[in-house]
Amino acid sequence: MKTEINDQELSIYIDKSLYNTDVLYKCFYWYSTDYAIEIADDSEKQHLVKIKPVDKNFAEPLITKIKKDLIDFKLRDIVTKETKTIRELMIAKAFAYYDSDETPESEISDPVGFDPENMQE
Repeated sequence: MKTEINDQELSIYIDKSLYNTDVLYKCFYWYSTDYAIEIADDSEKQHLVKIKPVDKNFAEPLITKIKKDLIDFKLRDIVTKETKTIRELMIAKAFAYYDSDETPESEISDPVGFDPENMQE
């Protein structure tokens, strides 16, 4: 990640092979209340993010926060991709149609003495 500060504007060049556009939007959304954010393609290999501040002394703390947030959202993206199959299986299992007329093969009992087999109607 390369950064430049010019005339109260921070330009950040971010490697496309590390962070996709979705990750950038998720990350920089959180800065939009305090900063004007512009996300664009700089080249085939880089994204360009331009940030204009409300405060004049913004660059160093902002760069540190951006680095942390990019790592955070990258990790979220990785975990989402790695757990996709598991989540799909859980959803399929939850909504799978299961019809069984089988009765349990184990003995039905209750520790307080209730006998469900001798119920009177």
